[in-house]
Amino acid sequence: RLANGSSACSGRVELLHGGTWGTLCDYLWDLPAANILCQQLDCGVALLIPSGQSFGEGNGFVWNGTFSCKKNGTHLRDCPVRALGHGECPAGKEAHVACSGEQWKGGRLVNGTTCSGIVEIRHGDTWGRLCHSHWNVEAASVLCHQLNCGYAKSIQMEDGFVDWNGPIWRDAFHCEGTESCLWHCAQVTLGNPTCSAKEAATVTCSGKPEVAFYGPGLAESLRLSGGESRCDGRVEISLHGVWSRVLDDDWDIKDAHVVCRQLQCGTAEKAYYLPMSARGTGLVGLRSVQCTGNETQLMLCNTSHYQTVPTGVSEDVGVICSGESLCERYRM
Repeated sequence: RLANGSSACSGRVELLHGGTWGTLCDYLWDLPAANILCQQLDCGVALLIPSGQSFGEGNGFVWNGTFSCKKNGTHLRDCPVRALGHGECPAGKEAHVACSGEQWKGGRLVNGTTCSGIVEIRHGDTWGRLCHSHWNVEAASVLCHQLNCGYAKSIQMEDGFVDWNGPIWRDAFHCEGTESCLWHCAQVTLGNPTCSAKEAATVTCSGKPEVAFYGPGLAESLRLSGGESRCDGRVEISLHGVWSRVLDDDWDIKDAHVVCRQLQCGTAEKAYYLPMSARGTGLVGLRSVQCTGNETQLMLCNTSHYQTVPTGVSEDVGVICSGESLCERYRM
């Protein structure tokens, strides 16, 4: 079991041995073992092993053991273990894990393309189609974003349905459209109507961000440069394969939120103008960006396109984002 976590799917690892629960002291605790434990607990996959004493020291027994797990295991008890006993555990050697969450939190698209098709989600080990009754473009956009497929262009598909004898899940996801993962949305199942196999939710996403098109032949991608990580720095946009500057007279936190969302870097903590010494001198790709803050791509905001800029006018913009989302960290 996992103890002292923020949910049932994170915490300090405790083992039941000889009828007694105790903290696992594992000097070589690693992701393969953590991953098997997450799956055993119906908690998806292991996202990370928190360092230090993130979940406390624990009280009572300490079980010392080193688990050597392979990727295809299903239970921690099936992994080879050595030196199981009990005693003291040096600080920081307790086994910890943060799992992704309950296994139903999987989503995929079938009977279409990589970025379009019938929506299926997973409960436990079982995949089933999602009923369309409460499916909307906000939830669809979150799923597209989660699958690295841009945003939802349409949730109506006439073709692609085939005979289906599996379950039809009645889950309703209430999303704002800005979440990083579908399971971050509020979810309700009880009281929702049943569906037939041909009443399943569908979506057509815009496509992979690096090859999505906006307007006639205008491929768009985004990056932050000059910062301490990929999630902060000067905003640059690639138009027609050339990285260009983004200038703005009224750059604000709403615009910054869109940049962070598109880059899967969490939420915006700061929107700023670069000092004179850090401003660019190259081509200008966008100027006067006006976002509502809910867009999934910067090019969906009201923008102006310029390839040149008058001498002396230089208002490069920057963003500091909170960091990579757990969804993106696991996908990468």
